Amino acid sequence: MNPLIGCAALAVLELDVALVAQTLISRPLVVGILLGSLSGSPGRGALFGASFELLSLVDLPLGGCLTWSAPIAAGVASLLAGAGCAFPVCLAAGIAAGILHSRLEAVERSRRTRTGEVLAGRAVEGGPILGLALGRSLAAHAAMTFTVSFLIFTLVESFERQWWPRVPGFIQGGASFAAENAPWIALSGVAAWGLRRE
Repeated sequence: MNPLIGCAALAVLELDVALVAQTLISRPLVVGILLGSLSGSPGRGALFGASFELLSLVDLPLGGCLTWSAPIAAGVASLLAGAGCAFPVCLAAGIAAGILHSRLEAVERSRRTRTGEVLAGRAVEGGPILGLALGRSLAAHAAMTFTVSFLIFTLVESFERQWWPRVPGFIQGGASFAAENAPWIALSGVAAWGLRRE
């Protein structure tokens, strides 16, 4: 699948996290399966989706809580897997994309907070002005998501093709071991969180 189309689909799906509808279609598991299937790697997409779902299960993207963006992580990792990148490279790239996206989203949210009073006034007045402002806000967020996803995808795909084969075998082996155990690490984190709540 064309990475531009994949990143555009991810940008649209990610709007569901906190801005539009919130139907849970943006959960990492769903994103991983959808983009993995579209890019020809449904098994890896499901694995990345499940891993990032477990890693983010206790982090809700509400208020100021923006540790990282698990849907972006799952989407980017799944798209890279479909492009033939190595499993540990996909996992690391997904985490990097999720962290970068959350940092930029935090800046975006603070900017939106400052314009909240203006939008509240427009809501009272009604009319198309409010709709245009909301549309611009959604478009800006989707553009930011697309840019982050495509940038990480492009950089990592190039790295994987040119540099990953040159990485010493013991580093590749260690990275593969860590990546293959990510779901179990995530599951242990969820179990520990559950025990703390009792």
